[in-house]
Amino acid sequence: MVSVRSLQEDQIRIWNDHNEASWVDLFGQEATFSGPGGVRGSGTEMARKFYRMWQDAFPDNQLKTFQIIDGEDAVVLEGVFEGTHTATLNAPGGSIPATGRRITVPFVSVLGVAGDRFTSIAVYFDQMELLTQLGLA
Repeated sequence: MVSVRSLQEDQIRIWNDHNEASWVDLFGQEATFSGPGGVRGSGTEMARKFYRMWQDAFPDNQLKTFQIIDGEDAVVLEGVFEGTHTATLNAPGGSIPATGRRITVPFVSVLGVAGDRFTSIAVYFDQMELLTQLGLA
């Protein structure tokens, strides 16, 4: 069985490698997703949608880890999302055209785990911080 910590470390590495298929494969068929601005859904199609929302708008993005706190069936990641906004961000609340601005936004994610897959992900970040760095607030 894969350790919760190593699953989280794989998730970060795969995200930073921009490997959509492998990232989506980390989530179970019924995995739930939630985040600021109305991000809600479940399943692998939602995993793909979540991935594309950020990867398409910030194609050079990278996740940097501050700390990982792991338990038996959950893991918490504190990190920062860095990238350049070179394409439209298609968020649930509306589309944000490319600004060309570089952002560095702290975030926390809480992920549920069963076996070798994530069962849930809840992402928390300051939307005003993101909008301010994009020059929109």
